[in-house]
Amino acid sequence: MWDFDEDSFITLTDENGNEVDFLLLDVMSYEGSDYMVLLPLTDEEDDEGEEELFFLHVERTDEGEIYSSVEDEALLCAIADAYEKEFLQKMKESGAEATEEE
Repeated sequence: MWDFDEDSFITLTDENGNEVDFLLLDVMSYEGSDYMVLLPLTDEEDDEGEEELFFLHVERTDEGEIYSSVEDEALLCAIADAYEKEFLQKMKESGAEATEEE
């Protein structure tokens, strides 16, 4: 279902100056804006043992793209929900079985 190439792996610098490697899962549109969906390539998991996805707002300028975190919690939840629905739809279309946790 997924076809990753060298462009699927990116390194970004966090606010502390640390480089973090990510797998770019998707670029999605939500309410007229584009967002990168990123999976950090670390061994760390959240408190519930799940890997955390990151959503970065993509702004295109004459100088290139600017990536910024989504600070509005309600917007972030809405983007994550929209991505989950899109992901599940792609899984269904590909014939893959997906399970949702209650």
